[in-house]
Amino acid sequence: MTQETKINNSELGLERIVFFSDAVMAIAITLLAIDLKLPEIVGVITSNDLQAMLSALTPRIMSFVISFVAIGVYWRSHHRYFTYIKRYDNVLITLNLLFLGFIAVMPFVASILGQFAYLPMGVIIYASALAAIGFAIGGLWWYATADHRLVDADLDEDLIRSRRLIALIVPVIFLLEIPFALISPWLGLTVWWVVPFVAFILQRFTVRRRRR
Repeated sequence: MTQETKINNSELGLERIVFFSDAVMAIAITLLAIDLKLPEIVGVITSNDLQAMLSALTPRIMSFVISFVAIGVYWRSHHRYFTYIKRYDNVLITLNLLFLGFIAVMPFVASILGQFAYLPMGVIIYASALAAIGFAIGGLWWYATADHRLVDADLDEDLIRSRRLIALIVPVIFLLEIPFALISPWLGLTVWWVVPFVAFILQRFTVRRRRR
């Protein structure tokens, strides 16, 4: 085994990876709110004026909610994966940094969606970014579990396969949404709400299958 791929069992090293990942995701999820601001107000405004300004902010609020949920879901997946991952190497660190890189750019991508949700390109960029995050964390899980490389040797194979399936299907759904966005950006946005239900159904199905 070469030095570059040497596997490390240090608990402190794993904790540093997890803590750093948590910090990046916490900062990214906080920066999402920066785009939520009303225009500078000059003089006295009425309730109707305020309502109109809040109405104009709706796409950005929608982008914030979707992005908050997306990062939260991926943070939960990351946390779950690292309860099974017991060792690490340089490749895992690199894959984790790739995942965090896509997370870190989410505030910028969310800002694009918030301003240009009515344009197909705005929705396509956002869908591509979410798919990239999904493939990145999926690749991390695939690498860690291949031949039980970085997980316990007795980790349930059904669990490994089910997590791989979910990790693959979710970003694929985001990519499949792109043709809908070309027809109508708002139609493309509605497809995103299918993703949590698909992931939930797959998870429930695989849990029941393991119990049989």
